[in-house]
Amino acid sequence: EERQNLLAREVDHRAKNALALAQSIVRLTRASEVKDYVQAVEGRISALARVHTILSLSNWQGAEIGRLVEEEIAPYSTGEQIEYLGAELQLQPATAQTLALALHELVTNSAKYGALSTLAGRLKITWELHSDAMQLTWEESGGPPVEKPVSRGFGTRSVIASIETQL
Repeated sequence: EERQNLLAREVDHRAKNALALAQSIVRLTRASEVKDYVQAVEGRISALARVHTILSLSNWQGAEIGRLVEEEIAPYSTGEQIEYLGAELQLQPATAQTLALALHELVTNSAKYGALSTLAGRLKITWELHSDAMQLTWEESGGPPVEKPVSRGFGTRSVIASIETQL
């Protein structure tokens, strides 16, 4: 009975965290048209759902980074445009959630404005361990010329903020 109570509290805690994240996504997402807003919110919540599935399969012990990268790029992975590789590494749940949202924003931007917006474009994602830190490299090539954006969107702002505060 004590174990069931503990598990019930843990499920409640995780559900509240997931709902708070979803609520912040809905509240903070901006778009000029309803269609764009819906698409952005659905994509971000889908990214959370994918990482939640990975974490639940491990009983919330963590997520293997290769699987996380694979799941987050899957909606955009067609043909041979995307390559990813790195050391096997188990991420803590909070780190996995933050990284999942960051990967989602990066791959979405690549599909809209970067290398994945053209057939000739290529994306290479690599990661490696350096003592107690992980370095992830995101390299796009063959896409349109890069232009500095006029302003930072929600995705960019949220990626930067979550990485700086949570990682």
